[in-house]
This record gives sequence, structure tokens and C-alpha cells, in this order.
Amino acid sequence: MTHQDMNRSTVPDDMERLRRERPHVRAFLDPFVGLLLAREPLVAALAQAAAGAPAPRPDPVRLGQGACLEPRDEFSLDRVGLRRSFESLHAVLAASFRDIRTDLLNLGQAACQEPELLAEAVAHLLADRRAALVALGHSCGVDPRVLGFWCVQLVTPLAMARGRLLGPLVAGTAWNRGYCPVCGSWPGYAVRGSAGLVMTCSFCAADWRFTRRECPYCEAPGPSGQVYVVPGQDAERVVVCRRCNHYLGELSADALSGLAPDIAALALAPIELLARQHGHAPATMDWRQMVWA
Repeated sequence: MTHQDMNRSTVPDDMERLRRERPHVRAFLDPFVGLLLAREPLVAALAQAAAGAPAPRPDPVRLGQGACLEPRDEFSLDRVGLRRSFESLHAVLAASFRDIRTDLLNLGQAACQEPELLAEAVAHLLADRRAALVALGHSCGVDPRVLGFWCVQLVTPLAMARGRLLGPLVAGTAWNRGYCPVCGSWPGYAVRGSAGLVMTCSFCAADWRFTRRECPYCEAPGPSGQVYVVPGQDAERVVVCRRCNHYLGELSADALSGLAPDIAALALAPIELLARQHGHAPATMDWRQMVWA
């Protein structure tokens, strides 16, 4: 099943199957049910609304040199779409993620009172202006990590909609790099098969194949460092680079087959948390990461 195949009717069934087959993941699933139910129709609507907009034309020479189609730091932030995402998802987030509900409610109130707040915060996130995002969080009286999480959740539908439009443009292109051919972001997770890894972008959710036997982040050759798995459940694992200390969650291609990719990837959440608790770092933050845990 591809990202485009997921619809609202499959979410409860897929979540229930994951609870049944991976009991240790249950605590990580419940907050995301409402989010996934609300996000999929939003992504579809945003993609449809943008279908007629100009798209970059793939240049085989530039792609061969490692230039992605539309770099993340040049992402054209659609403020109307961002406001639509806020209106669709904010209340769901506040109701679902109870441990940080107070901060989320405060952010929602601030965003209503200051119309530029959301776009400003997301712009800081996209440009990796960490200090500015931390300062903005403090000025709003909220944990900056929660502000970052909130921004990621609200901009992700826009990025996924763009990925749906641009991903097919490079689907047949030779690309064997660690970052996304569409937006240049790092992978959020990968599916491991006999032919190597199929990466999923942490930002736009585009897929690409990676067959090189090296770290996708720093290109360190040879075997990886630490590997984390749940005992008796090695279909999901987190692999850490021995040089850069970044980790990547991997799903076996024959595990959890038929599940929507976004839901299957939640099976990695407890192992990724374990890796963070042992001092390893994600190369990027995506929508699955509850960074306050």
C-alpha cells in the first residue's frame, strides 16, 4: 500500500491490527488516530487545489549531480493552506496529545490573536533557525519542543501534498542518495528489502531507493554501529551510524504488509525513543516523533 492509498476508512482497522500484532506499540498509537483520520482528507484536498500550479521540470543533469527538485528551505509556504491545516488539525492535536494539551491550547489562542505567528514559527522551522524557534516558544510561554512539534504537524500536510504532485516526476530517475530527490530532506524511515532500502522522506513523504552500503547521512562506509530491536521482533529495527551518531528506523518489507505506510511506521516509535534515550539522534524531526518523551 502506498501513501496515496490510505483513506479514513482504513485507519481504525490498520491501527487495531497494529495494536494486535505489536502490543508494545499501543501506548504510541492512540494519540495519532485522530491526527491520521483528519490529515488524509486534508492532504488530498491540498494536493487537488495545487494540481494546476506550476511544477519544476526535472533536469536529468542536475538530478544526476544530486540536486533535488525543490529544496525544503525554498519551500513556498502557502499561508492559506497553512491556516486551513491549523483549522483542521489544531483541535485534534490538543484533544489527542493530552500531556502537552495546555501548551497546545496556548499556541492555538496565540495563533488566533496573532495571525502571523504560525507562519513565522513554520518559517523558522523550515530554515532550521533553532534559536529563533526556541525564543518564540519562550515568548509564547510554551515549551519550545512543543512549538516545534506543533509546527511539524501543521506544515506536514502541505509538504505531503507537494510530495504527491512532485514525487511522480522523479519516480523513474536514477537516484541513490541519502536525501529526498524531491525536497532534499532526510528520510524519516525506510523499508528494508532484498534490493536495499526504500526511503520515505521525513517532510514530503516521497519515496526513493537507496542501495549503497553506507550511512545515508554522513556516507560512512561499511557496517553500522548499534542496532536496536524489540526482543523477538526484529522486523522493525533502528540502526545507528557509528560515525555521525544519527539513527534510521527500518521496517522489513515482509512485515506488516498491507498496512498504510504512515501507520506501519509508528511501529518504530518505541525503538526510536530507546535510541534517543541512549544518546543517539534523529537526523531530522518528523511527525511521528513525540520529542518531549
